[in-house]
Amino acid sequence: MTIRKMFFLFWTTVALGIVTAPVASLFVIWVLGSPGVSFTSILWAGVMFGVVAQMGFFAYLVFNMVAKGFIRNPYIYQALQLLAMAGVLTWLYQISTRQTGTPGPWVLPLVILGVGVVAAWFKAKATSRASWIPALFFMVVATVLEAIPSLEQNSFPMILLMVLVLLICNAWQMMQLHRLLETGAGDKQKSRTP
Repeated sequence: MTIRKMFFLFWTTVALGIVTAPVASLFVIWVLGSPGVSFTSILWAGVMFGVVAQMGFFAYLVFNMVAKGFIRNPYIYQALQLLAMAGVLTWLYQISTRQTGTPGPWVLPLVILGVGVVAAWFKAKATSRASWIPALFFMVVATVLEAIPSLEQNSFPMILLMVLVLLICNAWQMMQLHRLLETGAGDKQKSRTP
């Protein structure tokens, strides 16, 4: 991946965070009530959520590369990813039980898992069936880890706002990665052919 493509992914993710934060806040206000922040604060939060999603994405790419170097068997690696997902969702459920104002401790884990399953399905359809578990792992584990700062707050509307924006940004990055890499591979093939 070239620097130009990395910049494209970075700025489009930040722009997506800026656009989706107000939309997600309208949804949160409609479902749960006001998160208690101004429109300007929501826009700045969208910038921050986009940057956090970008950092989480590149951290995942490095982690995935290192983990594949250590764990050569793809079936063992995918099984470990499923176990890690189950652990993270259980941990999120336990944290949600301590939050006040939540509709139920299962809501947040189910929202993240549901969006993750849909995004992973689209990723597998666009690339290969083997990408389903890694895509689901990224959508679930990376989103929860990126959302840790909001999980420490005692405001479920703010938690849901951050999680929704992170899910959208993470799905965008995941769906763009193979397109950016395929374009690079196509350019190399074109340059080799006379």
